[in-house]
Amino acid sequence: MKTTAAYGTWASSLTGEVVAANSVKMAEPQWVGESLFWLETRPAEKGRQTILQRAADGTTREILPNPWNARTKVHEYGGGSFFATQDAVYFVNGEDQQIYRLDLANQRIEPLTQTTDCRYGDLHYSPIHHCLLAICEDHSGATTEPQNRLISLDLASSHMSGVETGHDFVTSAQVSPDGSWLAYITWDHPHMPWQASQLWLRSMASASVFGPPRQVTGDNRISITQPRWSPSGDLYWISDATDWWNLYHLPRDSLATGDGSALLPMAADFAPPHWVCRQTSYGFLDDRHLLVSYTQEGVWRLASLTEHNGDWHLSSPLLSDCNAVQSVTCSGKRAAVLGAGTYLAQGLWLRTDEHFQLTAKQAPLAKDDISHARPVGFPTKGGQIAHGFFYQPENARFAGHADKLPPLIVIGHGGPTAASDASLNLKIQFWTQRGFAVFDVNYRGSTGFGRAYRDALDRQWGVVDVDDLCAAAEYATAQGWVHPQQRIIRGSSAGGYSVLAALTDRQVFNAGVSLYGIGDLETLAQDTHKFEAHYLDSLVGAYPQEKALYEQRSPIHKAANIRCPLLVFQGLQDKVVPPNQAEQMVAAVKDAGVPVAYVTYPEEGHGFRSAQTIQHQLDAELAFYRRIFHLDSNASNGPDITIHNWPEVAP
Repeated sequence: MKTTAAYGTWASSLTGEVVAANSVKMAEPQWVGESLFWLETRPAEKGRQTILQRAADGTTREILPNPWNARTKVHEYGGGSFFATQDAVYFVNGEDQQIYRLDLANQRIEPLTQTTDCRYGDLHYSPIHHCLLAICEDHSGATTEPQNRLISLDLASSHMSGVETGHDFVTSAQVSPDGSWLAYITWDHPHMPWQASQLWLRSMASASVFGPPRQVTGDNRISITQPRWSPSGDLYWISDATDWWNLYHLPRDSLATGDGSALLPMAADFAPPHWVCRQTSYGFLDDRHLLVSYTQEGVWRLASLTEHNGDWHLSSPLLSDCNAVQSVTCSGKRAAVLGAGTYLAQGLWLRTDEHFQLTAKQAPLAKDDISHARPVGFPTKGGQIAHGFFYQPENARFAGHADKLPPLIVIGHGGPTAASDASLNLKIQFWTQRGFAVFDVNYRGSTGFGRAYRDALDRQWGVVDVDDLCAAAEYATAQGWVHPQQRIIRGSSAGGYSVLAALTDRQVFNAGVSLYGIGDLETLAQDTHKFEAHYLDSLVGAYPQEKALYEQRSPIHKAANIRCPLLVFQGLQDKVVPPNQAEQMVAAVKDAGVPVAYVTYPEEGHGFRSAQTIQHQLDAELAFYRRIFHLDSNASNGPDITIHNWPEVAP
């Protein structure tokens, strides 16, 4: 029988420490013969990324010893940190951003580049030419933004050649199986890659000899991502020319002049936005049989896409336990899929014959302890419908009082061009286990709902997202799901900005939590990194031409409007949203006499990676909620944080 206790006070074995310990993430799986390699993040080692190898017999070993860290910082968000071959693994070391070679036979590590002002990433290996293709991000210019170029590193001679230098950004280099063609993607300011990008082809004669570039597709409104070669040399990519990110195909005999066509146009996105390099949403089992992932209404599915007599057919969804596919990679009949589901935070599925087998550790929660994501479409301003996932409180040992309602946490995801999914998120379960309801909102501007929904945030950041987050809280209240005076809004990065904008412009929430959020849009426009240097042009408007609009949308100028307690977390090594953003906002809120707490982590950047930080942040946030809502103080046992302007004796 369950114990009846006040919502928000329930005890749980899913502590901050357990969440941190289970924050290990896998990424970038790659097949080499019958071996599978992948990255694994180690929170217990301050977020170090190591490389693992799974042999054909199922044995797994770590091949990159501590303190080596396979992490590229190109575009700040990285991706493509390593590439494996039969004899060696090439990787970018996090400390100096240089490329190294790890010999698989003797574990010897040697440097391949020593250009200290450059960062490398998005590695791709051509066995025909024995060369590495990579992004080189040159930071040597003291007064100019970093220069991005595509380089080719001849591994036999160590000679480096420039391949593409004429664009602000270049990524996704892919050499055809016969070594005769190179495909890659570019885009230029002021566009982001999910707004406008171009696909290019060059003939390739050697590691340093390339033909002139030919633009295959892409313009100022089409987004191209993930070019890949089929085993026989046809070129595939994903484009949103039909307003959805669908798969396109160009036969190998048309590479010199053709423009390609859609395989199976449908109202689904077959890719996420290009925030990081080396995303893999599809792979080839053979020339006529692909494994693909796609999302509809925020739910990801895995399926096979098969060609028959010139027509392509999509199978019924595979892997019924997986609703958030993160990576798909194939080699012959073998496949590896990284994904998550209702009862699995992240797992690795392997296909070595006709069937998939899950290789994953046990989740730290029993099934009857897990709160399921309930997809909800809800009305918002302008007669529009926004989307999200609602989680009710769930704990096998506790139940709330029948005449009471739970506190609500509304979450605004980062990006803002990103999305939340329906898979097991232990950071959400941490709250539902304690008697909180959670509404994880895919506000307008989120991906996975087509280009029109994604573009709805253009010039409306701080307005439309705030409308939808407030509408989510009001909808949940109107349904009788949550306590009307215990409504919390929280978010990270861009989601943190939405938190601050909601608290300064509306009086809907009773508390707010911002993790490395943005308070001053003008400062961000002038002080952010190259990748996002013009992101605000589309989200807000051109700066400084529309300076007044930036001031109007910046929470820093309206701090006195906040009427509820605010908690701010910030990593002091953050280069995306610099700490001065948090410091200025906290000072302004404090000066306005509003209760505010500020927690910093000296060694963290944009996104917390250390297990100690993850644990402390969750525990501090819980203690904050229990204190401001006067929940059971004996249940807190959390960190002692200072809340400025808070009465010493609670009423």
